[in-house]
Amino acid sequence: MSMKKDGGEIKALLFDFGGTLAFLDFDFLAAEFSRPDRKLDSLKLEHAEYAGREALDKRMLSNQKTNVNAAYEDFFRGWMGAAGIPEREFRDILDRFRILHAEACMWRVVRPGTHEALDRLKSAGLKLAIVSNAEGRVEADARRFGIAKYFDVIIDSHVVGVEKPNPKIFQLALDALGVSPEQAMYAGDIYSIDMIGARAAGITGKLIDQHGMYHWVEHAKIRHVGELHRLS
Repeated sequence: MSMKKDGGEIKALLFDFGGTLAFLDFDFLAAEFSRPDRKLDSLKLEHAEYAGREALDKRMLSNQKTNVNAAYEDFFRGWMGAAGIPEREFRDILDRFRILHAEACMWRVVRPGTHEALDRLKSAGLKLAIVSNAEGRVEADARRFGIAKYFDVIIDSHVVGVEKPNPKIFQLALDALGVSPEQAMYAGDIYSIDMIGARAAGITGKLIDQHGMYHWVEHAKIRHVGELHRLS
């Protein structure tokens, strides 16, 4: 089974990892970053994360030569500020987040319906791949979360030496799957990294916007990875 795009046959679906297949553990982080005089709510923290994405996008879109890691500092500052955390705490919390993430991936919540969607797509005969900017452990994390079995290819920027939005990382996935850009679609959660990169590689992308709050860019959006496809 396949689906059509502009008259052509779609044979492969590509996915980002963090924020697309596995989400931040907002419950854990809300508890970790709360203080006796400041109780953080996990949903508020999740909504505030959009401010981080907006800050990251603005940094990346204003200067295409911006280092992605530097842009993620803007992400974190925007996120923390929107969550109501005082600026004087940003550095300590960022350092703590990095330690926690190094110990155990913070993007670790696979939300309801994800397994079912991936199983449906895989069973339909589509080739599936992960294309992630990461630290070299995406494949291990995907195994740990029980989703690696659905994917034909897992591309980790640390392993391959190139990161999004560079279109070369998408091309690596296409080559490994044996498909053309026109035969693929991609889902990711950061416009300036995921959608810009996919477009540069000739791939149609859809932006993950689970809460309908990604208001600063005009782009095709979906709320869940299961919405990337329309199986015929």
